[in-house]
Amino acid sequence: MTYPDHRVQSAITERFVPLKLHLLDDRQVTRPFQVFWTPTILIGDRSGKVRYTSVNYLPPDEFLDVLDIGEALVAMRWRDHDTAIAALGRVDERRQDGPLNAEALYWLGITEYFRQNRSSQASHAVWDELIERFPDSIWAKRVP
Repeated sequence: MTYPDHRVQSAITERFVPLKLHLLDDRQVTRPFQVFWTPTILIGDRSGKVRYTSVNYLPPDEFLDVLDIGEALVAMRWRDHDTAIAALGRVDERRQDGPLNAEALYWLGITEYFRQNRSSQASHAVWDELIERFPDSIWAKRVP
């Protein structure tokens, strides 16, 4: 069970403002976000723009990965590279071979690119690791 997990509860209450919408009751709110399945997790920024979406239930470790990646993408949009790097690092710290690690490494490469003044050398240092560890992932295939 995901939501009763104390780690999930702590992550949500410490780092997010949770809102629960009922798909049928709140269609005027959910329709613009293209929510058509429940649960749909939308991670948005302070301007109200959704920066990451996850559909359906996940086990606690993977759900924590979703929260970390979502938080990182929000932080990246606001040029808070340290927060993004810390959030993406938690994905790999949780376990080395999780299903979302490749995605986290991909976004870490982009974060490093911007943090180090658009340095392709910085992004490729991370992406080389991504390609080595997860060569068959869709995220490795996206590396320019």
